[in-house]
Amino acid sequence: MSLLARYDTPASLRDMPVGSPFYDNWHDFIALRLDASTIGTNGGEFYDATQTDVNILGEHALVWMAFPRRVLMPRLDDRTSAFIEADRTPGGDSGNRNVQDEYCEWRVERNAAGKITKVTFTTETPEYFEQLWAVDRARVVTLYQTFVNPAVVEADLHIGGTYQRSNRWNNADGIMHLRQSINNLNAALNLAQDSAVTPQAQFTGIPAPTTIPTASDNYQMPSVADTSVDPRVTYDVAALVRKPFSVTLRDPIGLYMTHFDDTGWTKPDGKPVDNYWTILRGNPGQILRLQYEVPAGAGFVVGDLSIGGRPIEWGGQIAEHVTVSIVGVAGVRAS
Repeated sequence: MSLLARYDTPASLRDMPVGSPFYDNWHDFIALRLDASTIGTNGGEFYDATQTDVNILGEHALVWMAFPRRVLMPRLDDRTSAFIEADRTPGGDSGNRNVQDEYCEWRVERNAAGKITKVTFTTETPEYFEQLWAVDRARVVTLYQTFVNPAVVEADLHIGGTYQRSNRWNNADGIMHLRQSINNLNAALNLAQDSAVTPQAQFTGIPAPTTIPTASDNYQMPSVADTSVDPRVTYDVAALVRKPFSVTLRDPIGLYMTHFDDTGWTKPDGKPVDNYWTILRGNPGQILRLQYEVPAGAGFVVGDLSIGGRPIEWGGQIAEHVTVSIVGVAGVRAS
């Protein structure tokens, strides 16, 4: 294993021409937050792959559901109220994104009859757009025009030159990237790095693993957790550091939708649905923007479909079938 030369953009996006300073700026942004090893219990560490040479022994995907745990758990006996809460909005169909806190947010669009026509999911972070804005505002505007609304103009996206994460096109009138207060890459990096020094007391009763990391290295999360993602990352990263391993996040670092499952979904005639998913940004396994929409001319819309016999009335019903992930790698320092 050799040192990583430069941190790549999420899903290796190429929103700027080759040679643009944006790519060096993105590397610097990531490296600044991972600029030193965090030493954990038993000598393991969370490290910067551009500074510390590690022989990688395995990868470990940290996986969770897009639908927010804090909305679902108090409403286990009333799923409809959970769906309403997750989609609720003060005025429009932008979705109650303030409660969508699993590093995945979605927006629902409906027709005049109130039926869902499209649901758009994103795991793109605001930091990416801030870094891009600092280099080329016009490119950010073009991305908004392409993926949100052709009517977007530069003045809509900033105040006094400062890019606004919750501008109208990423709030009431659209969705471009994450905007919930704790849904950002800086928080995710801090969570992963801080997990390397999780107190030993949190692992009482959990046997110390002795093998290289595998997909089975998942430890029981506390039932009182507010989110699915935080304890997932905290427990799994800390467990690997205790082995002890050197742990970091796989490049390109990003929050990704990795799987979507429409098994058991049916059309109005009762037949299984076709593939109505479209990856708009990213690629399979590293999806950053995902859309669910029945093609025009099919004679029906998303709101006419059913999941397990239940009509789709809320975006959250689809979110329950979307998986979000961040991937860690673990190994030992090269000699």
